[in-house]
Amino acid sequence: MKRLSLAAIILLAAIAAYLGGVRLLAQSQDDPIVQKIIQLGTTDNRVMTWNDYASNRFGGRETGTNAYTDATQWAVWQFKQFGIDAELDEVGEIPVGFNRGPWFGRMLKPAAKELRFGTPSFTAGTKGVQHGGVVILKADPFSIPSRATGGRPVAKENVDKKRAAVQQAIAEINANKTAFKDKWVLIAGPGQDNRGFGRDGRRATKLPDGSPEYLDAELMPPLTKALVDAGALGTIQSATPTTTTPSPTMAGQSWPPISMLDGHAPSWDKLPVLPDIKLLNTQYDEIKAAAEKNQPVDLEFDIRNWFKMGPIKYHNVVATIRGSQYPDEYVVMGGHFDCFSGATGGVDDGNGFAPSMEALRLIKAAGGKPKRSIVVILFAAEENGLVGSQSWLKKHPEIAPKVVMMINRDGSPMALTGVRVPETWYADFQTIAAPLANAFPKWPFKVEKALPRAHATSPGGTDSSSFEMQAVPTLSFATQTDYVYSYAWHTLNDLYSELVPYTEHQQESAVVHAVMAYGVANLDKPLTRAGVYLDDGLYASIAVGAPGKPAAEAQQLMVSLDFANAPLQAANFIRIVEGNAPQAPGGRGGPQGPPAAAGGGRGGPGGGRGEQRPEPPPIGKILLVKNGVATGEIVSDIQKKVAVKTLPKQVNPTVKHDAAGVFGMMTPNGFYLTLKANPGFDKKYAALGRVIAGADVVAQIKPGDQVRSIRITRVGQAARDFKTDDETFKKLLEAATAKKKTTVP
Repeated sequence: MKRLSLAAIILLAAIAAYLGGVRLLAQSQDDPIVQKIIQLGTTDNRVMTWNDYASNRFGGRETGTNAYTDATQWAVWQFKQFGIDAELDEVGEIPVGFNRGPWFGRMLKPAAKELRFGTPSFTAGTKGVQHGGVVILKADPFSIPSRATGGRPVAKENVDKKRAAVQQAIAEINANKTAFKDKWVLIAGPGQDNRGFGRDGRRATKLPDGSPEYLDAELMPPLTKALVDAGALGTIQSATPTTTTPSPTMAGQSWPPISMLDGHAPSWDKLPVLPDIKLLNTQYDEIKAAAEKNQPVDLEFDIRNWFKMGPIKYHNVVATIRGSQYPDEYVVMGGHFDCFSGATGGVDDGNGFAPSMEALRLIKAAGGKPKRSIVVILFAAEENGLVGSQSWLKKHPEIAPKVVMMINRDGSPMALTGVRVPETWYADFQTIAAPLANAFPKWPFKVEKALPRAHATSPGGTDSSSFEMQAVPTLSFATQTDYVYSYAWHTLNDLYSELVPYTEHQQESAVVHAVMAYGVANLDKPLTRAGVYLDDGLYASIAVGAPGKPAAEAQQLMVSLDFANAPLQAANFIRIVEGNAPQAPGGRGGPQGPPAAAGGGRGGPGGGRGEQRPEPPPIGKILLVKNGVATGEIVSDIQKKVAVKTLPKQVNPTVKHDAAGVFGMMTPNGFYLTLKANPGFDKKYAALGRVIAGADVVAQIKPGDQVRSIRITRVGQAARDFKTDDETFKKLLEAATAKKKTTVP
């Protein structure tokens, strides 16, 4: 049977998609429920009301606080007021609760001045108003890294250094206790890895090998006891602002943002007793300089941190509109409901949970009766390690396979300008999103194709990763904002007022969430999971664009890399892309941004306001498109550093050139893509793999097109273990050369 060319296949698919899309598009645009959702969302949008209640009526909703408990009870009541079933879903309990009152501090000498400071939650307050002089603790165990990262224990070198420094500090205190009596103690640190955490550690959690996750929880208490025994009033550390440059749109505050996270109260009989003050760095430096000059310094603090006898239970809030036809299939929306109590969680995550609440209200108010169930979950204890989302999935293992899609929101206040979906979802989402195209003229809404991605294998980042770990598809949006997230994220500035200038962004987001969730819930068939996540293996995302066009406009395709059967060719290709010492794969495998230029980091938008980066140069180009084959070459600084003149001729019998979309190497830096079957290549070249996404991009490739970037993705332990360093590559090369010699007749 004669095979169709790639172009013919794409043309037929496009015609079918167009004819089906026209019918579905009309259905979507005429759906009265969707039109009502948009009408209500643009004339009676209450998203900011729900954030106002949570942030300003209850306050900092930290796990274990009265504010969190009270806010969850309100949220259940509020959903029921919408006419929606809702309940508290118990997640866990903590041994001691915490509540925060106001706090005040000022310098009395050498000059009267208000102080900008905070204290981590679950740390001690003052005993009323307390004032005294200052003393500097010279020993410094505080700046030594003490937090396990990436599941790896704290380095033994740091453990030994920190333990020795703690003993040195204790000896310094015991040698002259009177110097510390009734004084505020200026201490060094903290290091970048524990900025904003409690002086005496965070949770006393252990890694799988039994080592502490937070070393301070194990090593610092004896030092703190020495200070208490000496009569110290509390400790003061320098706190560097997270940023000093809010954008013009932002509300801005008179004080700069400083990080404020949490400490730990293991039990009622082991409550913290020594205040742990984080003071704005400029004021800290001023006080320290005065103390070093033996000038009289007098500071006054009134810190009202309170504890509550436990155990304190905490809950998710779960609200559900039951499906009319497929009640046991689900679309889940959510955001975390907890926050650090140094502020009120107006941004993190009022920006997230409130649009989900309002989206569900809009669907109900519009008379929506979706075919599938739509569930909104306000997650508990996200800031403690995604505890709420992990708990819900663990308690309902039968639900995860039935979750068609999950929408999570956590981050900057932003408008949603589009949705990025796998090719297998594209036609459905063109239909679902059509009514949003011009619903908000400021932000025209578009549907874009996205490449398959790795799913999370461990909790990290935000609650969507809990669902990704169960292979539940999560939705990725294109966004627009100028908000500098570090201004609010985990800082004293995380307030409702930060969100007010972005009210329209919040309102638009709620409508988009509602239309997306309702549309997916109403599909005749559930969204497929095919093409969403990558199977274990090695992959390359290749961005190709016309000369002179910005890199952001390049089209992407993805190919598999058969490192098991063509290890030398795969290693060589990865080396000319990443170099001989590539970054260790990391992250949580969530939605990926634009691929990085070869050897140029992770890619994606910049920090803060997404400031413009210099346009990276192309790393290659397409040379010819002829006889059903597109050929190209990689030429970049990275490639030149690891270039080899020749490679032994090899073939890959497991990947045949029997169709369009076969990817392989002709020379050490020359690649090809087949546009049709080409069996003659089977004995000439080592095929590396096949195009698994972006076949339409391959069909449109032209001579002169530029390769703007390539990104290597490793999924699974075998792919992560595949090494491409100089030593390994040399061994692969020697083995291939020796094999060639033994096979020569």
